[in-house]
Amino acid sequence: MKCLVYFDGACEPVNPGGLGTYGYVIYGEGGRRLARGYGVACHGEGCTNNVAEYTALREALKKAKELGCGEVDIRGDSQLVVRQMRGEWAVNSLRLMALKDEVEALLASFARWSIEWVPREENKEADGLSQIAYEAHAAQYGYGGGDGWIQTLIGEVRRAAEAEGLRPEEAAKILAELLRKYRLEELRELAEG
Repeated sequence: MKCLVYFDGACEPVNPGGLGTYGYVIYGEGGRRLARGYGVACHGEGCTNNVAEYTALREALKKAKELGCGEVDIRGDSQLVVRQMRGEWAVNSLRLMALKDEVEALLASFARWSIEWVPREENKEADGLSQIAYEAHAAQYGYGGGDGWIQTLIGEVRRAAEAEGLRPEEAAKILAELLRKYRLEELRELAEG
């Protein structure tokens, strides 16, 4: 099965040294979304947006393999990761070298792969997921923002879905649509009231 993978990482509120978060989206043939994910890549000293970007790619490839993707076309808005993976730029950081090695080992398990840079506008869903990861985890790691509004929103959607008898995947679709429809700042205003 051929899959299209979008990945993104960020380091907020400062880079380096902030909270590194990531997001990814995987599409199958026909443009059907197969999976999406987000999480924390790193925090504090040594944490950079590039560490978060490589982590996003690594986690996306793990999921793509788990889903049975045999071929992957990868899209990301990080010039550094894309060019380093193509061998166009050197990797000078030991931490990034280790992450790149992990990514290359995962890529070796696919029959074919490609990686291309895309503008940020074409990577909005993965970017939004990395922002959600920040909002969901910032307070836990002692960073500004991340006041828990996203967790409140997720909880409200889940409760409403259960009350209506919707399956969890239907609730996830509703939440994803809300996040796509509104910018995160607008959602924060709605959540705060």
